[in-house]
Amino acid sequence: MNEAALLPVIQIRAGRTLSRAEFLSLLNTYNCFLKDQTQLHLTYTQGEDRQVIVEGFLNISWGVRRPIRLKIQDEKQISQNSSDPTSPLSPLGCKSSISRWGEYVDLHQIDEISETAHETVMKDPIPGPVPYESATLRPTRHKNQQLEMESNLFRCMSDASLVKRRRRKGKSAAQRETERQHRFSINGHFYNYKTSIFTPTFGTSTKVRISSRMTTDQVIEQLLNKFKIENDPEEFALYCIHQSGEKRKLSNKDLPLWERVLYGPSDDIMKIFLMDMHEEEVSDDVAQYLNLERSILEQVLLQLREEESREIQSVIIKYQHQHRLLSQVLNSKMSPHIETTV
Repeated sequence: MNEAALLPVIQIRAGRTLSRAEFLSLLNTYNCFLKDQTQLHLTYTQGEDRQVIVEGFLNISWGVRRPIRLKIQDEKQISQNSSDPTSPLSPLGCKSSISRWGEYVDLHQIDEISETAHETVMKDPIPGPVPYESATLRPTRHKNQQLEMESNLFRCMSDASLVKRRRRKGKSAAQRETERQHRFSINGHFYNYKTSIFTPTFGTSTKVRISSRMTTDQVIEQLLNKFKIENDPEEFALYCIHQSGEKRKLSNKDLPLWERVLYGPSDDIMKIFLMDMHEEEVSDDVAQYLNLERSILEQVLLQLREEESREIQSVIIKYQHQHRLLSQVLNSKMSPHIETTV
């Protein structure tokens, strides 16, 4: 975008503006810090109202203390009409009729992966009763030596090697689209009926793509939708935690991406956390004492108590004085007035 087309003054939020030079300097510093990660660079455009719109990824750390629930609708229902006995999702296979987004169904089909696919039934069956194998009680089949060796090879391979081998095969456009729409995992955690309720490890981070026009509420909804989290967005809030220890809660109308731009991309200076709604904030005045030694903190606390006692005593003396003055005025008004005659 042409820098000259930008307005001289850029409105970033209510009561806060940046000059064009300041904005470009912040953006260049941000992208320069992430020079080796071009996919994380911020870009900007101008809307119809000529206001600047910044877009990019926002790094958010997990700080929730209550368990979160993953949506069960993440599981895709498999048609009940499936009659493939080799499918792990078939009722004939005595498996669950659901699978999870983001998991390879191929993992369930590793056993006997190509044995049944390439085995051939006798072309000219002998008249009479069909012979069955004593070990499997299935119709007798002919196996060639090459397929037998390949089947044994699959049994010896690790799960990861089998997945890579299966992924080399071409996939249809529908399969690729299905995989593209799968849910993202939180530290490798996909939906499972036993572990659908869990708490993410504190401090682990994730990224969500947003724009500078998205408010705090919208960013939280975007994050929860990314991981198919069932909890109400109103249960959470975004907090800016600074290197000093200051913890500030972003209001519903704040713009998190602008907060990130103003403080730069370094998480060492400031991190944005997703936390419970009623997490306690820490002001900058309190944060400056957090990293001090215990003896120093005790001395500071003692001074604060002495100052508090002096303030309390000063207020008591002030009100005692006012009470005394008012009492005198009240007594003078209530005393009987005696008239004397000569």
